[in-house]
Amino acid sequence: MSTTVIVGIITIGLFILVTLAITMQTIDKNNKEKRRLEAALNSRSRNFDYMLDGFPEGFLSRDLQVLVCNCLVEVYSQLYQINSKNKDYKDKLDKANMRMAECKQKPANAPSVTLSDPEQIKEVQKMLTSLFNFIAKLAASGRVNSKEAKIYGQQVRRLIVQTSVDALAEPIQNAIKQSKPRLAIHYLHMIIEKMKKENNDGFYTDRINQYTAKIAELEVQATKVDAKEDPNRAAADAEWDELNKPDDTWKKKAVYD
Repeated sequence: MSTTVIVGIITIGLFILVTLAITMQTIDKNNKEKRRLEAALNSRSRNFDYMLDGFPEGFLSRDLQVLVCNCLVEVYSQLYQINSKNKDYKDKLDKANMRMAECKQKPANAPSVTLSDPEQIKEVQKMLTSLFNFIAKLAASGRVNSKEAKIYGQQVRRLIVQTSVDALAEPIQNAIKQSKPRLAIHYLHMIIEKMKKENNDGFYTDRINQYTAKIAELEVQATKVDAKEDPNRAAADAEWDELNKPDDTWKKKAVYD
């Protein structure tokens, strides 16, 4: 066997080994990416399942329940495409489709549930943020049209605002009971700021006015509390107001001159 033949065989062998190594590396990379995507989708499916089963009854409107079911269908469809041998994905996909059909049959409703547990509120807000982000992805991919995405997004943002209000309801009441009106005022300003950010359509105007009136009422109480805690403060404030009054004596002098 000539040297040229031997070199050729070695070259071909090396080429095959390199090709196999690259192929195996690519397959391994694809498998890792597949597992990563599958894990992410499973995590997302658990979040959506929690929204349907973990949220208090009536917390989500019918439209949002249908949307969450639609999200579940989308997630399980992707999982089944990734791993069609997993019968559990197929069963859950069928169940999600059935549940979506059931939700569509429900009468329309507006969310009317108030949350009080701080930990539950924190978890619910986390889930709502996840839902809001997923709506944006559905719109970007064209699976939900922009008009529907805007409506859904607005409903979710309003729920986020409402849960923020729920989270502050008890602290406000406690501050009032403990004769800490300025603390209650601080919390009310926080609520108003959150509502103002989402009030382009005037949805929160009436409630903002109500909270503003409550702040004015509490300001009166706060003044009384301040005066009671520091008797000299009221006198000092009155003296300061007197000093800040405009001096009109020059006008009177000018008239008589």
